[in-house]
Amino acid sequence: MKKTAQDYVYNSVVSDSNDVNEFIIEFLSGETSEGSPVKVTRNFEELIQFFEEIED
Repeated sequence: MKKTAQDYVYNSVVSDSNDVNEFIIEFLSGETSEGSPVKVTRNFEELIQFFEEIED
């Protein structure tokens, strides 16, 4: 499978939570913040895993 470079635009959403390690980052494809996110991460583990996936 051929891999291609991908640019991401991201929005971060901050809301009240009892867990200081919980947050939401929505990664959107392209140069706009409209449409469905390509990926949504809710904690550091998911965020790091996503970064590792796009590095490969």
